[in-house]
Amino acid sequence: MTIRPLRTADFEAALAIWNRSAAFDQMTPELFEEKVLDDPDYDPNLILLAEQENRPAGFIMGVKRRASAEGLGYVKLLAVDPSVRRRGIGKQLLQTLEQKLRTAGAQALRVFESNPNYLTPGIDPRYTETVVFFERQGYERFSDTSNLEADLVTRSFDTKAEEEKLRHDGIDIRRAMMADGDDVMALLQRLWPAWIPEVERALSNYPITLHLAWHQQKVVAFSAYDGNNLNTGWFGPMGTDPDYRGKNLGGVLLRRCLADIKAQGHRRAIIPWVGPYGFYLHYAGAKITRVFWRYRKKL
Repeated sequence: MTIRPLRTADFEAALAIWNRSAAFDQMTPELFEEKVLDDPDYDPNLILLAEQENRPAGFIMGVKRRASAEGLGYVKLLAVDPSVRRRGIGKQLLQTLEQKLRTAGAQALRVFESNPNYLTPGIDPRYTETVVFFERQGYERFSDTSNLEADLVTRSFDTKAEEEKLRHDGIDIRRAMMADGDDVMALLQRLWPAWIPEVERALSNYPITLHLAWHQQKVVAFSAYDGNNLNTGWFGPMGTDPDYRGKNLGGVLLRRCLADIKAQGHRRAIIPWVGPYGFYLHYAGAKITRVFWRYRKKL
């Protein structure tokens, strides 16, 4: 077996291995390129291909987040072709990547949850072999999280009445424009700097996939979609300035985004990495559909 850098010419083979391995997380070529080439910290030295008898057998991708002050690295993607498993391919790929990330300054690694560009926020335990593999390589489970899904077919997301009421209170709700970038970033820098890359992506989409609440010429709440995993019905992030909570801004902004996702032709919206389940259940009827276990390892 040989391990070498994965090149763009290998993408088709790597994607085929992924889709044979990840039954619950199939990727299109466009989504695969988003996860690899469009990652803000893409490093070609941290994506590796394993070959056996000159045939692709598995691949791994890692990232080291420049914005992280904690020395965090990530095992972003890992797949071994089911036909050649249990031959040490995954182990060699992981050990090689770990050494590269250690050299790059990573002090600890996490698995798959490579915010802001990630496919899943952890390991779906239905991939039992993956859970066992990482635990055997010294990774420990430290938390879990969930994805919710909102049914878009049976619900209406009209917010005209609520928006009119907010307008009477001096709060304007509208889709963002490119000229709003500085105002949006001011809110994010103050409260949620980790979400800046996803919101920047939403601002760059056409049409823009970001809705805002304004009061006295400043942005006080936002809600985005297609900031990650483009064209999959992916919602988020969203946030409301603590001084403006309790005014239904989040509920209105959420439903505006869900109406857009529905208009794209999706039958469901994915609300990932969720904490406030009750909020999404109340405003969108969203239900927990997937659970993810989060893993980490000190280097």
